Amino acid sequence: MPAVNPTRIKGQIEELIKVYHTPRVFHRRLQDLFSLYANRVLHQGDTPQPVIVSPKYHLPPPLIRQLHTDLKPRIIKSPHASLELGDELWPDPHYEIKQLAIYMLGHVVLDEPDPIIIRIKNWLDPELDDGLKSDLLSTGTMTLQNKFPAAWENLIQFLLNHKDPTMIAYGLRGLQASFERSDFNNFPQAFRLLSPIIQKPDSSCMEELENLVETLIHLSPTETAFFIKQSLSISRSTETTRLIKRILPLFPEKIREDIKSSINL
Repeated sequence: MPAVNPTRIKGQIEELIKVYHTPRVFHRRLQDLFSLYANRVLHQGDTPQPVIVSPKYHLPPPLIRQLHTDLKPRIIKSPHASLELGDELWPDPHYEIKQLAIYMLGHVVLDEPDPIIIRIKNWLDPELDDGLKSDLLSTGTMTLQNKFPAAWENLIQFLLNHKDPTMIAYGLRGLQASFERSDFNNFPQAFRLLSPIIQKPDSSCMEELENLVETLIHLSPTETAFFIKQSLSISRSTETTRLIKRILPLFPEKIREDIKSSINL
C-alpha cells in the first residue's frame, strides 16, 4: 500500500470521475484504485474483526473521505447516471465497493422515490454483511427520509408487516437508523410503527427490538414509558413482558417504579 498523499489521492479521484458516465470503466478503475491502496496485511486476518462475508480492501479512511467529498456534487448533479453506476457497482463482491453504491443511493436527488425503494428492496439480501445491511437502511435511505418521509414510512411499514422475520428485522434496523439521526423528533410515528411489533414480537427479532426500544428510552424516557405501559396493557404476549423486564433497568428509577406499579410486573 502506497503512502497516503492527499494531493495524489485527489488527482487519482479526479481522473476516476472523468469516466463517471461510463459505469463499466468507472468500476474497473475504482477496483484498480482500491487495489492500489489495499492493506494486504489486514487481508490476512491479523486484526480480530467481526465475521464478514464480503472480501475487504481495508482502505485508508482519507481515501474514502476524499472519494465521498469529490463524488457528492456529481451524484447530486447526475442522479440517473448515479443510479446506473450504483447498479454496476452493487454486484461487486467487495465490501467497500458495495458501501460506495449505498453512499450514492443515499445522496441522489430525485423527483420521486420509487427508484430508491426498488433498489433497497432488491439489495436487501439475507446473505449481506450486517454492516452493509445497516448502511443500506441508514445511509442508503437518507434521500427517502429527507425528501420523501411518507415513502420512507411506507417502506418501513412494508418490512414490518412482512411474514419473513428477516424482513421484519430489516424494518426494525431502518427505524433504528432514523432514531439515531440528530434531528429525530417524530415519536408518534415511531410508536405507531412499533406498536403491532411490540405487542406480538417475533422471538427471532428480539435483539433488534430491544436495541430499538433502548434507543427510544435514551431519547425520551417519559414518552417511551407511556408507550410501554400502553403496549403492556394491550398485549397478551409473554415475549412482550420478557422484553419489558429486560429493558426496565434502562429507565430512570422513578419512571421504572411507575411502570412496575402500573403493570404489576
